[in-house]
Amino acid sequence: MFDTSWVAELDAEQACAAITATQDVLREAEWQELVLAGHWAVLHDALSIRRAGRRGPDGPDAPGGPGGERAVHPGGAGTPEIAEFACAELGLVMGIGFIAASTLIRDALDLQHRHPRMWQALGEGKARVWKARHVARLVHAADLTREQAQFVDAATTPYVDTLTWAAFTRLVDARIIEADPKAAEARRLTAELARFVSTGRSSEHGLKTLIARANAGEIVYFVAMCDRIAQILAIEGDCDSIDVRRSKALAILANPARALALLAKHATRDPHPEDPDRTPLADTDPADTDPADTDLQDSDVDPVDTDLQDSDADLHDSDADQQDSAAGRAPGTHGPLGSPVLDPEKLRPRAVLYVRITEQALDTGAGVAHCENGIGPVTVAQLRNLLGHYHVTVRPVLDLAGQVPVDAYEVPHRMREALRLARPSSIFPYSRTATSTPDLDHTHPYQPMARGGPPGQTRPGNLGPMIRFGHRVKTHGRGWQMTQPVPGTYLWRTPHGYWYRVDADGTHALGRDPDRTGPTENTDTSQRFEDWEHSNHQSRAPRTPFEQALADLINHN
Repeated sequence: MFDTSWVAELDAEQACAAITATQDVLREAEWQELVLAGHWAVLHDALSIRRAGRRGPDGPDAPGGPGGERAVHPGGAGTPEIAEFACAELGLVMGIGFIAASTLIRDALDLQHRHPRMWQALGEGKARVWKARHVARLVHAADLTREQAQFVDAATTPYVDTLTWAAFTRLVDARIIEADPKAAEARRLTAELARFVSTGRSSEHGLKTLIARANAGEIVYFVAMCDRIAQILAIEGDCDSIDVRRSKALAILANPARALALLAKHATRDPHPEDPDRTPLADTDPADTDPADTDLQDSDVDPVDTDLQDSDADLHDSDADQQDSAAGRAPGTHGPLGSPVLDPEKLRPRAVLYVRITEQALDTGAGVAHCENGIGPVTVAQLRNLLGHYHVTVRPVLDLAGQVPVDAYEVPHRMREALRLARPSSIFPYSRTATSTPDLDHTHPYQPMARGGPPGQTRPGNLGPMIRFGHRVKTHGRGWQMTQPVPGTYLWRTPHGYWYRVDADGTHALGRDPDRTGPTENTDTSQRFEDWEHSNHQSRAPRTPFEQALADLINHN
């Protein structure tokens, strides 16, 4: 428990002094953590893989076998290779995921070997580690040589604590370009191909963020279309703000037939000139527009053919719109003689949404519903809005308890789906990375039936979803142990004897106990736990924090 009672006794001058002292402590602590990460890399260099290999008749096993640990090069040019699994235990003892630990090792190696001036400034307390790591990441992403990195280092380090952060990052970007202009232009061209559309990982109150990277012209056109639909919604009586109506436009554009019908209905109607909603989301300065670009674009179109096509289209649209209007249909949804062109309802995309909701919430219409697909918890009312329509197919609940064990190595689809829903994240400690296609690891390695393996090895109590890296660490890592004493609870031991429990509540650090080994499998899980705890506790009194944590786990289960 940290004592903060003394803070209430400070006056303003004393508080300033305490805050200043805190900043000095932070600089030193962050620096020491960075140095330790670099030293961890030295302790786990590429040769450590061979040194720790199991000794066979022909000497130590060679590294790099199928799925085994390899030597990797996390840092940039001029940094040493290290053991691939080094980041796994470092992340656990720091209470972070292995990806964050790997990034810390990479930044430590880059700063130490490629940014000597920044490294020295950190050791003298003249810079914050988070600023230095940002510089190292930018230079690493630019794939600069060691000499080019040192050029950026010399040109930027003197200003790391004097310039504002925005000004300093602009300086770093400029020096990276200056270090290798040709490579900078190549990166720009490559970036144009790095287009994507994705959703944010987190959600708040049932809302999600849409992220897109595309050609600037495509983005401007898409935003203009969102603006146009937002204007139409206002015409039809939607009183929400312009930003809310723009977000509604996304749902409309997701159904092209509905968007087409809405746009066709208002094709000849323009909002009032004074309508403030006419302002596009991405305004451009008229002075920035090059008239030559517009002329060139227009000159690429044959004016004669365009006029004829427009004339024919106008005649067709006029006839069809008159028929739609007379029949009470939205203009643009039916062709001549009233034949339907597009049915918006038939163009709805199919989607699967997994929802966890209590019977009480269903009966009362109030409460919380837990949605998968990265949506998270929402209210029952939000769930109705989320579906947005009544075209719903209800599927049976997938229950782990109803999954029948099988003898085959392959996991049946229904069991795989139930496991994914019950445990949507990896069971590797501090690994919350979700994936739709995880590796389903057999806690106790599968033994083929033809070689004497027991029946029913593939069952929920002997499976756990893991991303590939965690799976490889568990299978091939030196000194790692993992067991599943009760279904859904996983005990991990690191090579240096640190223990972690992973369950539905996350990762729990149990402390260090290098002499302890995992419990053996037994049908009676509670007895297995008690026997294990008793055999390891007979000669020890009182209980260590690790043993107490295990006792709490036994009582809980």
